[in-house]
Amino acid sequence: MSVVVRNLVPAFLEFWSDPDRQWGEYVEQHPDVLNDFTRSGRTPTREQVEKALASYPERETRIRANAPHGRRWIEQAADRVVPLLEAEHLDIEGVAMVGLGTSNGWVNDGTLYLAVELIPDERAAEILAAHEIAHALQFPLPEQPWSEDGPLGQRIYSEGFATALTAELFPQYSLAEHLWFGPGYDDWLADCERHETTARAAILAELESEDEQVSRRYLTLSGETPHRIGYFVGTRLIQGLRRDHSWPELARWSTDQAMNAVRASLAL
Repeated sequence: MSVVVRNLVPAFLEFWSDPDRQWGEYVEQHPDVLNDFTRSGRTPTREQVEKALASYPERETRIRANAPHGRRWIEQAADRVVPLLEAEHLDIEGVAMVGLGTSNGWVNDGTLYLAVELIPDERAAEILAAHEIAHALQFPLPEQPWSEDGPLGQRIYSEGFATALTAELFPQYSLAEHLWFGPGYDDWLADCERHETTARAAILAELESEDEQVSRRYLTLSGETPHRIGYFVGTRLIQGLRRDHSWPELARWSTDQAMNAVRASLAL
């Protein structure tokens, strides 16, 4: 196994410190900094870029504080997650960078991204990096590797997989902290518990849907209330499966196995 991490934060700080900075030149040299948009086929609008630029001054202290740590966060997460999944034969590629403020971490085309402007502290970094490493390994481990997209049911499984895994790795943090990468969400978790039965039925009814808007309804901040309840449902589902299955086994399930397990669990 090798872990290769590109740290683009110094490049951002060089750009940001230049009084004659040119956004176009910066992103041409480092196109990964737009990946939180381009991964879904979008191009950030001028207004979205200006909004990100306007946010950087208040985030500059955090960006500078996080600048030396992105590589370490990814490498430490790999050291923890790879043995748990028996995935020593896989290589990991990561990018630590300053993004456009839309997401703190994700996996795209097999590469793990951490956006340091949205990582407030070591606790968040510890949970988030392990969560994204879990995705980066779970997608390629099955005999027929998973798509990073797929229907709602696969996304519920994969998000639940990554969250339940970090909950076992770091039991000192509450489930709400694992679902949000930090404190302050206990009321949200209680709200999810109150809506769990309704959410499970709704997700079951749309399990096969590949409509992006359907997935957003359960997995984003712009979706159903409570927002991102699909993460909670998926986590509870995987925690139930863990009673009978190991992490290496769950990581290698085919999409059909995973979908069948999600369907059976939600139907209970």
